[in-house]
Parts: sequence; structure tokens; C-alpha cells
Amino acid sequence: MSSSMTQQLPHPDDLSNEELAEHAQAWRRLALRGDRSARAPAHAYETALRERVRASMAAELIANATAAGPAPKRPWWRRLWPLSAEQRVTS
Repeated sequence: MSSSMTQQLPHPDDLSNEELAEHAQAWRRLALRGDRSARAPAHAYETALRERVRASMAAELIANATAAGPAPKRPWWRRLWPLSAEQRVTS
């Protein structure tokens, strides 16, 4: 299996997320079985996968933060003296 994998190493940018994860797992399996030539490709694919996940998570967090808008500011003393039930109801 390792001889066929070492002949062609696709660049991480040319792979989809699923394909990249499969390549990373396959190369890591080979490296854990003692194939020294599999360490570098396993590391490269895993690093590319982590960068993609990190970038997509950051984009999602930014989109959620801008959609929600800033939280209304409340006075610092409200944590010490919260509103009673009668004060919360406003009609």
C-alpha cells in the first residue's frame, strides 16, 4: 500500500475536506505501523486539515457574531442587585 501511495502525493489544496481527512488517516496509519516515509505526508495532510477546520470555524463564528449584533450593555451593579419580578414586567 505504501509503494502506491508514495508514487503520487496529491497536493492538499487539490483535495476536498473528506478526501483530505481520508489521506491524513491513511498516512497516519502507515506511520504508526512503522513506515518512516509516511511521517511527513501524514503531518502535512493533518496540518492542512487543521488549518481548513480552523478557518471554517472562524468564519462561522464571525458570521454568527455579526448576525446577532452586540449584546445590550447593562449596568455593572445589576449583577449585585437584580431586578425583582414586579420591576421586570413592563406593560
